[in-house]
Amino acid sequence: MNELSNDLTAEMIPEGLYRKIADAIGAKNFFALAEAIGGTTVYIPKAESLVRPIRDAHIKEEFNGYNHYELAKKYDVTVRWVQQLCGEGHPEGQMNLFENLGEPDSKKRIS
Repeated sequence: MNELSNDLTAEMIPEGLYRKIADAIGAKNFFALAEAIGGTTVYIPKAESLVRPIRDAHIKEEFNGYNHYELAKKYDVTVRWVQQLCGEGHPEGQMNLFENLGEPDSKKRIS
């Protein structure tokens, strides 16, 4: 049967999903795919989900502590997603203005 596949072209595959796959990967590769998993139900993820770990690694690598917005725009994600990946971020040594303020002294009153 494999010898017959040498003459297989994408145009010989019926219109629809199978033709789209054959057009994308070639008729010979489609035949190889059919040999490997033919007859089974297969879920093929969106391309975006395949490259998500790579995108996220790039975001983490490029994060400098204060460029949440720029990275979100560059990689077409939300600022919140960048914050989830990288944290709130603050350049090393930068002090948070609201940190360690302490509790107000309830005994002191301003008149």
